[in-house]
Amino acid sequence: MEFAISAAIVILVLIGLMELGRYLFTVNTLRNSVREGARYAVVRPWDNEGIQRMVRQSVAGIDTENVNVQVNFNPPNRASGSVVTVTATYQFQSVLGFFQRRITVTATMRVP
Repeated sequence: MEFAISAAIVILVLIGLMELGRYLFTVNTLRNSVREGARYAVVRPWDNEGIQRMVRQSVAGIDTENVNVQVNFNPPNRASGSVVTVTATYQFQSVLGFFQRRITVTATMRVP
């Protein structure tokens, strides 16, 4: 009886740790992908589609079609000295279905 209770608790903790690991992997992957997109935007500020494509290509282990990418320049004329902001959002869903609600993961990178 005691083993059954303690085994259930240990299994539940292990599953929670796996889900936490997946979430942190998603956060880290999005951060790296927006960093790559911002680097590309510095070199080619006129290529919006290329910036978004670079972000999606840099994402590994995540469904790239569900990654929403936004690119903003301040001032919007994209002149030298403009600050580019690349933002990516992704809806994280638990594999095991413990959480019915999706968690929105957002990563932003600003580069002058």
